[in-house]
Amino acid sequence: MDKQIRILVVDDEPRICHLVEELLKLEGYQIDVSFSGTDALEKIKENDYQMLITDLKMPGIDGLGLIQKAKEHNPEIRAIMVTGFTTVDTAVQSLRHGVDDYITKPFNITELKETVKQVLHVHQVAHENMLLLKDLEKTSTDLKSHKQKLSDKVYNTSEQFEAINKKLVQRVNELDTINEISKVITSVLDMDELLNLCLNEINGKLKVKHSSIMLVDEERGELVVRASQGYRRMQVLGKIQKMDEGVAGRVVQEKKPILVKDIQNDNRFNRYERLDYNTKSFVSAPLFLGQKVLGVINIIDKISGENFCETDVNLLSTIAGQVSVAVENSRLYKALEENCFNMVKFLADSLEAKDRYLCGHSQRVSDYSSSIASVMGVSAKEKNTLLHASLLHDIGKIGISELIFNKPDKLNDVEYDTIKSHPSRGEKIIKPLSFLGESIRHIRGHHESFDGSGYPDRLGGEDLPLLTKIMTVADSFDAMTSERTYRQPWNTNKAMLELKRMSGKQFDPNVVDAFASSEIIKMKSELENLADC
Repeated sequence: MDKQIRILVVDDEPRICHLVEELLKLEGYQIDVSFSGTDALEKIKENDYQMLITDLKMPGIDGLGLIQKAKEHNPEIRAIMVTGFTTVDTAVQSLRHGVDDYITKPFNITELKETVKQVLHVHQVAHENMLLLKDLEKTSTDLKSHKQKLSDKVYNTSEQFEAINKKLVQRVNELDTINEISKVITSVLDMDELLNLCLNEINGKLKVKHSSIMLVDEERGELVVRASQGYRRMQVLGKIQKMDEGVAGRVVQEKKPILVKDIQNDNRFNRYERLDYNTKSFVSAPLFLGQKVLGVINIIDKISGENFCETDVNLLSTIAGQVSVAVENSRLYKALEENCFNMVKFLADSLEAKDRYLCGHSQRVSDYSSSIASVMGVSAKEKNTLLHASLLHDIGKIGISELIFNKPDKLNDVEYDTIKSHPSRGEKIIKPLSFLGESIRHIRGHHESFDGSGYPDRLGGEDLPLLTKIMTVADSFDAMTSERTYRQPWNTNKAMLELKRMSGKQFDPNVVDAFASSEIIKMKSELENLADC
């Protein structure tokens, strides 16, 4: 590495400090250690650290306080929390204080090294993207200024410069196109939405019949058509090709755009290759950042019937540069979302792991919910929302005593009210994670009933979203078919009879019918019947 990364390790146990110091020195990092928050804060003020690894529980200034003060002094410092106390409050406080990642004791060497490496990598990519975005904003401002100057010049030019005027107007339009596309692609972070918005703008501004964006699948070594707009949209969407094949493969290998003015008269293609193309003229340009190729953007056939030219190549290459930054930002944002989700899911899994009656419950509810959603034709986006909601639906049970959950006798009123509070507790826990906003209401409502007799809000009928009603059926089914302290698990047929008995009361009849016809129920019933033989 060009500049050695400097890390400060803080723990009131010197043995742990020195152990981490030795492990990370082997990875090439420069390590300083401190045994108290006060001493660590002085070191941070005196030195330029890229990362702080600190224990949570320490005398004086604890880990959260130290991270907060360190961030005030140096907002760019990365922070990893190491602790043996895994509570929801700790996780939420850690996120609020700017903790980048979270390691529980005891940790293994690989986990420590990978966490440090990942946090530094995400920070580095984010920093590079920020610089790129600043450059892009400056370029956009310069382009606007240049556009105005060119427009003024065109307005005042005499007739003898008509030819020049035409070129200048064309350039102004190109700059306007770049600026408009830039505004569109920097306004969204969802990958599919981003790519399709970009292609819609390209088709309209460049007046082409068809366009597509292919992204690299590094694991498979393939190019996949992730977005397509125009008359060939359904033909090519989702298509896969090797990265060393075709025009797109050549663009990836050479990292240069390719212009085909007329495929039938292009000597770069033999007679048989020409038969594979149903187009006349097209341009393919690479999407890349630095040396990393992200994919290929293609425009095919002008509406006017004219051939593409070098001007079109230059314009598409400029657009490709902006799209590349937006694609990388979208991937980075997705990675950050997944990291946050996985942290909360880890807490939910930890809760279930402590109770043999709950172990695997959320995953099974997720599987049942997914099966129902498939039967009912739920969209891919809603399925993703349902996945998040079902995996985290019982997160609110963290902090409720295990003695209540495992009590073999009937719960008293106070205990029952405590149990009933877990949907609203879950809502409060998830609320700070804005990207899970669509899942929150389903987490809160998974104990509502179709007839309005449920909790916490006594919603029913059409007031209950479909995803909530799906999760309610899945959750109840798993509860009935799982062992409890007070009863043995029911078989599938008995549980389905109970769902149908309560159909129209506790459950939506359409959801119950969809579940009854799902493959997962058929499979479970068949397996249980075979086991009884």
